[in-house]
Formats: sequence, structure tokens, C-alpha cells
Amino acid sequence: MASLQGKNLIVPGDKSITHRAYFFGAFSQGTSRIINPSPALDCLSTIKCLSQLGLDFKFDDGDVILTCQGINSLQRPQETLDAENSGTTLRLLMGLLAGRPFTAAITGDESLQRRPLKRVSEPLRQMGAEFELTDNMHAPVVVHGNSLEGQSFQIEHSSAQVQTAIILAGLQAEGETSCVVPNKVRNHTRNMLKHLDLPMRSSSPLQLGVFGLKSQISPFEMIVPGDISSAAYFIVAASLLSGSDISIDNLGIDPGRTLVLDILSKMGASIEITNTRLLCQEPVATVSVQHKNRLNGITIKSGELATGIDELPVLALAGAFCQGKFIVHNASELRHKESDRLSLLVDNLKSAGVSIKSSGDDFEIEGSLTVPGGSLWKTSGDHRLAMTGLIANLLFEQPVEIDNLDCIAVSYPAFKADLDLIKV
Repeated sequence: MASLQGKNLIVPGDKSITHRAYFFGAFSQGTSRIINPSPALDCLSTIKCLSQLGLDFKFDDGDVILTCQGINSLQRPQETLDAENSGTTLRLLMGLLAGRPFTAAITGDESLQRRPLKRVSEPLRQMGAEFELTDNMHAPVVVHGNSLEGQSFQIEHSSAQVQTAIILAGLQAEGETSCVVPNKVRNHTRNMLKHLDLPMRSSSPLQLGVFGLKSQISPFEMIVPGDISSAAYFIVAASLLSGSDISIDNLGIDPGRTLVLDILSKMGASIEITNTRLLCQEPVATVSVQHKNRLNGITIKSGELATGIDELPVLALAGAFCQGKFIVHNASELRHKESDRLSLLVDNLKSAGVSIKSSGDDFEIEGSLTVPGGSLWKTSGDHRLAMTGLIANLLFEQPVEIDNLDCIAVSYPAFKADLDLIKV
């Protein structure tokens, strides 16, 4: 069995922060620089869509130079905006376009057209925007921008994307717009507002409010930390593979993103967090992981999942090899990703020989010392499942046959190459 050996490992820039830097750039007047942006195809989808609205993007030695003349300079796109596979691009575009005085259409690939949009459109409708949704639920969507009035919302789902779409609309609205989420979510929008010195109101970690901007914001520089969702695969693998010892520098550790660290630590993994600091208002650190002992079972409650729902598939591999049971409650959000990620995850693990049973949106794994593998690993074009399959091939007795590796480029184009570099 392989091990991972890598000191000073660097993962790509955070995808969520990169998206937000580009969208907030639409409110700026002048030229901004985004340093270490994510190379993910999802973020390139955001660039393409915002370019059609009038923003100018240039690439400079890995950085992105963004030029805009302010939110009022945005123009009606000549063609339908294509978010491709990026749910963040689609949902944030809905918030941005809600306050623009023109009509724009947005579409996406077949996978994206299955993802629900009412949780975004409904609050934006209450603010004054109008939407035409396919089956009143899905993309393609037509956005009729309008003058917006600030509102206060308590949303049902712990979704940072929905919160951010509301905030982008709120920056264009009259008065104050506030959004309360039921559980902790990633803080990147809050941190971006702080970094740009924009007025906001936050009475609790679950509430975020903004005021309609009366002027354009100044151009800015944003240094993007490493993406913890990308690092999660290395962190889980190092926790399970004997002899592993890795360190990941400049890793974003926002409290709304640390499920993988929190769960593995509770399971008994040897994880050390050092050199903690703020980088452009984002908490970052060096995260070191060594394999020490077999991990213990754990129960993950539904309220915890918002801090790392994307990392749950690879965390399930930790459950497959734990001592005891790995139990997850109410993972329903996994059904609304690039695929029905929950059903595929359960089927893939069961086919590989993992003792797993599911009921509704819950699942339970009985940990084992070995997993046979040798099965077909279905991804439905989902990058998270494909990367999880590559980690499974370090752990299972026989490798699984992954049906699609190209989809990994959606979030981490160099993942396989980076994994091969530290695998010994």
C-alpha cells in the first residue's frame, strides 16, 4: 500500500473565494489583481460570463487582472450566459443580475440544469427581481433585473451560495438587506466585505446584512489561500495510509469550511495546525498530517454538514477503514450537487465491498481493515466522486475503474499529477 510524503505541499487557490473576488470586482471602478486564483474550470466559467457583461480579464503569470468601471457599467449580454457546470456561477449571477436594468438569460450543462434554483429566485423575487425558470425550478433561467428593495430573510437551507446571491443583490438595493442561515456556513462573503471595507451588519455568526452602495468600490488586491476542499483528499489519504507525513502551506481554514479537519480529529487523526494568521481577512495556516493509528468511528449530525458537504465523499473513505461505525445523518444536500452524489457514493462503496447501508438521506458504514475494490466507480461526471475514486485506489485491495477522470478539471485540473508527486 502506498503512503504520501510531501512537505510544503501547495494546493490551488480556493475556488469559492476566487468566484467571489470576480463577482465583487463587478462593483469596483478600476483595475484589481487576484493573486493565486483557482484554475478550476468553474472559475473560468465565471470569467466568461462576467466578460460578456463588460468586465475585462487578463492573465498575468498566474494572477488575474480584472478591470471594471463599476456596477452601472455592466451591459446586457448579446448571448445567453453559459455557467457550464458551475452552480456557484449560476446562483451568484442571479444575485448580480437581479438589480441590473436589463434582461439576461443563463444556462448550464445537463448536470447544472438539474440543480434547484427556487431557493435563490424566491428571495430575489421578494426584493423586486423577476425570473423565468424552467419548470419553475431549473435553468435555463431568464433574469429580468429591476430596482430592488432591501429585505430581511431567514433561509431554510444552510447555503453560502444563496446567502451570497442575496448579498450581491442587496448591494444594489435601497436600504438594508439581511440574510440569516440555520447553521454555520463558509464566511468568504463576510470576509470579502471586510477586506473591501464595505459597511455591513452582523449580529451573530449566522446573520449577514449589507446596505445598498451609494458609490463604486475602489479596486483591490486579493490573495487567495489554498482550497481546503482540494486539500481534503490528501488529508484523508494521509490519515489512512501507513507512513504518510504531509504538510500543506497557506491553506484556508475558515471555520465554515473545516468539516474534514474537525471530523478526522475527532476520529483520532494526527493533525497539527500551525502558523495561523489572516490573509486578506481569510484565516490561513499550515496543516500537517501524519498517519498514527487506525481511526475511530463517529456520528456526523446534519447541522455539521454545511461546513464541508463537498468533502463528505472522501470522508466516507475514512469511515470505510475506521474502527466501529461511521454514521451520517441527513446528507440530503448531496443529492443536489453535480450528481445525486449520495446515491452514487453509496452504490460505489457497496460495489467495492464496503459494508454500507442507507435509509433516506442517512447512511451508515461498518468500518473494516480491508476493502476488496476491483469494481466500476461511477461518477456521472462529478469531479468530487472522481477524485474520491483516485484516493480509493490508494486504499482498496484492487483498484476501481473510474468511468470519468476528465471531470476533475472542473475544480482541480492538476489533482492526479499532484497526487502522483507525493505518492511513494
